[in-house]
Amino acid sequence: MYPSQMKAFKSAEPKTLGAVEIIIGTLAVILSTIVYKLHYHIQREIIILILNGAQLIITGIVLVHAGRRPTKCLVGTNIVLQLLTAAFDIVGFGLMARHVPFRGESYYYRDTEFLVNGILGTLIGSLVLACIIGLVVALFGLYALSVSAIKEMTPIPNSTANPQYGSGGQAKSGMHAGN
Repeated sequence: MYPSQMKAFKSAEPKTLGAVEIIIGTLAVILSTIVYKLHYHIQREIIILILNGAQLIITGIVLVHAGRRPTKCLVGTNIVLQLLTAAFDIVGFGLMARHVPFRGESYYYRDTEFLVNGILGTLIGSLVLACIIGLVVALFGLYALSVSAIKEMTPIPNSTANPQYGSGGQAKSGMHAGN
């Protein structure tokens, strides 16, 4: 990667955002497991949230690693992982939104309605935050790979800064020899 690409990618603070994603993923796994133990009738939705939390942890680890030593491969992998994570966050948000406010069908569930509503609200908020982080990191990654590379590769006329692109002394001497 060019220095301007690394600077553009690191301006998004990928290590910090990766740590936040790891924390959100851990929180999602723990809270989803609690709801899974309390209420068995929403098992499919909760299993999807547990998988989403595991994916957030993996994505956060890759993002922290890419923040330390960015390469084109890691930045590209992060873009794909962040977009997949954002898609799964939206699915998880949709699945949980239909259960809020939670109402238990029997007397046993009525004792835990307040707890489950709080947990589901926290999960929805954390999924929205993770989706926003994923989209921001994906956009910064795309910016770093495209615009910064164009700036670095574009030769400046009459400059000796990038002779490998044809604006150095060899190109000038070739033009003068033909005149």
